[in-house]
Amino acid sequence: MKTSDSSYYALQSNPKLINCHFINEEHSKKHGRLVHSHDDYLELFYVYSGEGKYFVDNIRYDIKEGDIVVCNAGVLHGEEPQDERRVRSYCVGITDVQFAHLPANHLCSKKTYPVISCNKLSENIKEIFSLIYKYSDSGKNIIASCHALSLSLLLLTRELITKMEKERTENVHTSSQATAERVYNYINEHYREALELRDIADSLKLNEYYLSHAFKKEYGISPIQFAMKLRIGEAQSLLMDSSISIGEISDMLGFSATAHFNRMFKKYVGIPPGEYRLSMKNMED
Repeated sequence: MKTSDSSYYALQSNPKLINCHFINEEHSKKHGRLVHSHDDYLELFYVYSGEGKYFVDNIRYDIKEGDIVVCNAGVLHGEEPQDERRVRSYCVGITDVQFAHLPANHLCSKKTYPVISCNKLSENIKEIFSLIYKYSDSGKNIIASCHALSLSLLLLTRELITKMEKERTENVHTSSQATAERVYNYINEHYREALELRDIADSLKLNEYYLSHAFKKEYGISPIQFAMKLRIGEAQSLLMDSSISIGEISDMLGFSATAHFNRMFKKYVGIPPGEYRLSMKNMED
């Protein structure tokens, strides 16, 4: 007998809310949230209003009002600074998620299309995100309710995935695509280091020119630019969710000096790291 998706992917844990952020249209337009990942929790990104593009695991997707973007743990996701966007959004981080037949902190498989249209449930799901954001900093008595709301959000999204999930045909990679993917994976593991093209080429035993050409053909940017975007994306996460000093963040991400970090952060985000941290705090206040 064929097993239904709902029973095949049964929830086997008690998920907990990690964080919740709200981004308004003006902040979204000026300061893209660069590609980043979370090793120990998944993130649900909800488009409250507007439209734009969002990058998930190598692919840039169109997003619009009423969409949820599923960002599994360990999967790169975020925005490109050059993309035009004016999106009001919520993002919720949830940990201790364990569905049967899926890795920890995953809501769907790698083959699943990660942008889920909420359709008729849009207003209900919008309200859940809004309530989580409103009460997530309200103390211990309320946080239990936020955990419960997060669980509801997970289960509703899983049901939406069940309805729209289709088998995706495996892509037949050319030699160039396979090379680009090897470089992509290497950078994703080593971007906190002060990488140079020669380091990547030596480690993967590839020609510098070939790997750079293959990567840019596949992803539209150079390997070193991609590594920098990952570093800045992680810096945004640390500025949003921790009190670690800017100097320490600079050291953690392999910058030669804090001034260099400040310069690169402003280049990609539009404002210095200290101002970015303050802008997020002011918005939450």
